[in-house]
Amino acid sequence: MKITKVDVMQINEPVDNPGWRPIVCRIYTDSGIYGDGEAAMAYGVGSTAAYGMIQDLAKLIIGMDPLENEVIWHKLYKSTFWAQNGGPVVFSGISALDIALWDIKGKYFKVPVYQLLGGKMREKLRCYASQLQFGWEETKRAATSLEDYVAYSQKAVDEGYDAIKIDFLTFAPDGHRYTVRIHQST
Repeated sequence: MKITKVDVMQINEPVDNPGWRPIVCRIYTDSGIYGDGEAAMAYGVGSTAAYGMIQDLAKLIIGMDPLENEVIWHKLYKSTFWAQNGGPVVFSGISALDIALWDIKGKYFKVPVYQLLGGKMREKLRCYASQLQFGWEETKRAATSLEDYVAYSQKAVDEGYDAIKIDFLTFAPDGHRYTVRIHQST
């Protein structure tokens, strides 16, 4: 099996969440199996850097065996000067491709990826309700008051969550989104 093509897609910024631009990739093989991955730089400034990094790295893996994900990871790491010293952009790109390779491997062997990674360790896993400043409903709605935070938190608790995460500095009380402003000297 060989890698034949890699598509990299920058998802358009959702109207209800400016600054959120997921970068995803799909690796195709000559056997018809494909795998999907995502760069972890979707929030804020930087997603376009991850998009470009994946495009650059993808060229290096065409023709390789996707089941040799460790070989591919090391090739990507050693093929760029920038990976040698770390950094979020290059590792976000490598990670997106690596996730897609694990997806291919799971499909090829017809097992969940967690089995390939050593097996299930727990029957239950605690998780938390995250990003409640965007509401806890089907569509996003800004939390701008203490009452909003309490209502969204109560909805999450009612669904069984016992921990939450909220960024209280996303929206101002009047509903506008806080942004970083760069002041220019004249």
